[in-house]
Amino acid sequence: MTSFRSALQSKSCLLGTFISFNDPYSAQILARCGFDWLMIDMEHSPLSAQEMTSMVHSTVTASAGSCCPIVRIPSHGVEWIKWALDSGASGIIVPMVNNKEEVDAILKRALYPPAGQRSFGPFRAPFADMAGSMDMAEYKRKTAPIVAIMPMIESVEAVENAEEIVGAQGVDGIFIGPVDLRHSLGFEGSGGDEDAYIAALQRVLEMGKKFGKAIGILGTQESVPRLVKMGFSFIMLAGGDAGILAEAASAKLRASRESIG
Repeated sequence: MTSFRSALQSKSCLLGTFISFNDPYSAQILARCGFDWLMIDMEHSPLSAQEMTSMVHSTVTASAGSCCPIVRIPSHGVEWIKWALDSGASGIIVPMVNNKEEVDAILKRALYPPAGQRSFGPFRAPFADMAGSMDMAEYKRKTAPIVAIMPMIESVEAVENAEEIVGAQGVDGIFIGPVDLRHSLGFEGSGGDEDAYIAALQRVLEMGKKFGKAIGILGTQESVPRLVKMGFSFIMLAGGDAGILAEAASAKLRASRESIG
């Protein structure tokens, strides 16, 4: 399986989208489309740990290991962190991380001793590896150290504490949640040119450069060139599986109706 870390080093920007349907079939289809990564969204979709684990494995096998499954967990709880990591995911995205105390607690739960206190039992993680080994010790030795731990910065408080969050040892990257960040700033929507919003993005990007950490964000097809130019290393295309299905179905239906007058 291609690690998310190595994928970031091999391309100027990784493009992905998210999965909200609670069926591995959705992950298989999108993984075969050529996305660099897929975010399995447990935060805003009621996915179970079992469904998430199946989607992680489906993403890897359907793409022959070229598409990285990243799990966005619903909260900072040890159970969510443990289940997501034990699935064999290439990384986790943790929502609403606002300060150093919170990021330190996440890292303690996500890393094996001596760096942290992660409990050992990745029984299903080997099935997310195309190598075919069932050796959990090999997972701990080779894979666990390169799994990406990525907090989300999506509030004014988090932007103010960006240096401590981004610079924390064990953090591999940051994903910016633009909608919640904009709400925190008093704005609506998922994007805009307000000075305060742009300044917030630039501060996080500056911290990414300072500490050599990848910064990602939600974006549209139209905004990708601008976001890449700003310095974002990975982008999650808006819409996800549900949005892509609705857009494609509507376009096909509209074209068919127009063809018959």
